[in-house]
Amino acid sequence: MESMPEPATPRKGPPPLRVRRWIGFTVLGESVGFLIPVTAFALAAALSLDGWTAWAWLVVFGAGEGALLGLGQALGLRGSRATVPFAGWIAATAVAASVAWGIGMLPSTLIDAGVAIDMTSPVTWVIAAPAALTLLATIPVAQRPLLARAGVVRSWWWVPINMGAWLVGIVFTFLPSPWVDESTPAAVTFALFAAAGVLMATTVAVLTGLGLRWMLRRQGGAPREAVRSTADT
Repeated sequence: MESMPEPATPRKGPPPLRVRRWIGFTVLGESVGFLIPVTAFALAAALSLDGWTAWAWLVVFGAGEGALLGLGQALGLRGSRATVPFAGWIAATAVAASVAWGIGMLPSTLIDAGVAIDMTSPVTWVIAAPAALTLLATIPVAQRPLLARAGVVRSWWWVPINMGAWLVGIVFTFLPSPWVDESTPAAVTFALFAAAGVLMATTVAVLTGLGLRWMLRRQGGAPREAVRSTADT
């Protein structure tokens, strides 16, 4: 008597996202990465760099921050339904971070160059508001095509989720300012901004991790090939 064949066990796909893994690697990457522009600020002061020279200096070092953030995020995504290519993700994040630093440093650079910026003028806010939105959108806009290629459905959600997370996280970078001036020891300044960087990184990591898990859970456990055609819808 022939035995009945056992039913095939359905193959389980990867988990949507291991949020703790994402948070851990993202916090590590951004916290260490943020020390790069912090160091650049200190070096610029020590070398008496100012104006557009200091602006270019920070833009270059900002790419280093983006590269480490991208590395941490790529490691956090490994083994999930949104696994991305390391090289492409790191490069996109590094370039986007450099652009973001370029936008963020423009007001102080223009003021150093002698340009009068009237914060009470409507024209100033007409220019500043789109610039601020562009700054917040640089990294997720650069990363979004890679998520779409990884099969993430409605990957455009990544942009507003990140913009909201960075809007909250960046607030922490301003906290040390009231306690830092020319007389503050370098070690104290470095420690204060390092702590601010960790708080910013943790905030961004938690909010983007929860947002990305929500995105991936919406598409269910379908294989990547089955969802790729709808990733851009």
